[in-house]
Amino acid sequence: MFSSSERKILEKNQLLEVICQLRYFDILKIDASEPVEFQEAIRAEYPQYAKKVEQLPPQIVNGKPVVQQPVSNHQFISADGQWKISMTKGFIALSTHRYVRWEEFAKRLDMVLAVFIRIYKPNCFTRVGLRYINAFNRQTLGLEDYQWRELIQPGYIGLMGEEDAQEGAFLKNEQTVTIAMPGGAKANIKCGPGLLRKVNNRTRQTMEEKVYMLDLDLFMEGNTPLNQAVPALNVVHGNAGSLFRGAVSDTLFDAMLPTEP
Repeated sequence: MFSSSERKILEKNQLLEVICQLRYFDILKIDASEPVEFQEAIRAEYPQYAKKVEQLPPQIVNGKPVVQQPVSNHQFISADGQWKISMTKGFIALSTHRYVRWEEFAKRLDMVLAVFIRIYKPNCFTRVGLRYINAFNRQTLGLEDYQWRELIQPGYIGLMGEEDAQEGAFLKNEQTVTIAMPGGAKANIKCGPGLLRKVNNRTRQTMEEKVYMLDLDLFMEGNTPLNQAVPALNVVHGNAGSLFRGAVSDTLFDAMLPTEP
């Protein structure tokens, strides 16, 4: 399940999105007024702004569902639309559809967190999470003639990995697990084959691609002091790499064109 292989940069990574989210005790100031000062500090790199009002699911109190108030989600987006900051009274997140390497992502995150901490002064982070959403496409990697059981390690493929299994016969083959990881981290893993729907920007037609989804959500829970956020992120990042490499075969890994970091 895990791998200690040396880290590589993948020229053809199959990432749909990478998200880092840090939660904190509710800061009512974020809902009380528009985040003008925060926007001014990051507007040069994230000039687009959008605000979404989201209805949270009911909270269970004493065994009964209690309706929660809507939450404002302030979103700051880069000019090319590839990077996004999301901020609510309970969390701040940085996400991208154009992930290349951890160092670039971490540099952007450092800037965002420095501004956020200076303005809103959270006393700690209650959850530090890093999520990698992969969608492996055999066609784009030149692996059309391979079965998923030849590309994905047995622990992640389930019954479809059996020698006599007919891949096309499986209507659904999804696994969802939560496991403890080294360094005090945990991981929510969701994986399995499926269809990825994409919209053609020119024709607006919806296309479906057969992919294998590998959704890795690594996190540290508990009250993390502000000065320990970076070490916590380093732990979850290292564990994410170990899980990823342990999930894919050498054939699939090599098809993504690994290079030195």
